[in-house]
Amino acid sequence: MSDDNKQYGLKEHDSYDIEELHARIEKRNKEKADRKKKARNKAIIILVGFVVLVGAIIFSLSNFFVVDYIEVRGNTHFADEEIINIAHATPGKNLIYHTGRAEIKDYLEANPYIRKASVHRKLPSTLVIKVEERTELCALKYDDDYLVIDNSGMLLKKTGTKPLLTLIKGLVVSKIELGQSVEVENEELREQTLDILNAMSKNDLYFVTLDMSEMYIKAYVYNGLVCKGTYSQLMEAMNKGRLHTVLEKLFEDGIQRGTITFSDEGYASFEPSIE
Repeated sequence: MSDDNKQYGLKEHDSYDIEELHARIEKRNKEKADRKKKARNKAIIILVGFVVLVGAIIFSLSNFFVVDYIEVRGNTHFADEEIINIAHATPGKNLIYHTGRAEIKDYLEANPYIRKASVHRKLPSTLVIKVEERTELCALKYDDDYLVIDNSGMLLKKTGTKPLLTLIKGLVVSKIELGQSVEVENEELREQTLDILNAMSKNDLYFVTLDMSEMYIKAYVYNGLVCKGTYSQLMEAMNKGRLHTVLEKLFEDGIQRGTITFSDEGYASFEPSIE
């Protein structure tokens, strides 16, 4: 035993006991810190879970809340008030009691003009209706009425008033049902008609009349100015911008009567009308 240890009355192994004591204290402190961290994390998880649960309960019971505002999105054909009326709701900011959101969605999608609808709560008192609408593209003469169809051939409405849309001639209608595709005797001709009209719309063109009754299709820009060609010739002329270029040149020259003819090689010729 050293003289120093003897002086303070310490044994040789006491130095090892102090080091072990420090190690135990550090271990205890670490365990305490770990317990506090686990308790804090557990408390956070419980709090978050409680908030989520309360939120889920509120929104699951949202149909029982009174709606005092309806927000409509995505509509262009219908006004907000018309969309709300289609959904069997009352316009304005009065207190509105609704049936289930699924039922409102069904009401909306039953309308031929509405391709898709969604209904949800933005807040317990705010109902959001979002719609995707179909767009009127052309009209077919049917007895004394006109059939208005979209770019897929679906019948949107039947009216006795001539609409300001491209009038299709040469398609013989065999069956109609609102909200369904119009059936014609020549389905291939129907598809070609829709292709031409969609290309017309895509390329910022407008035809007053599209006559599909003969081998050479006639697309009337005005009643006196007509584009003539086969299906493939007209499609190529539109998609490659050739028809647009020819029409711009004619309009610049003030010419509104005559026949534009396209060849398979893509060339255009113009024959003015004799007035």
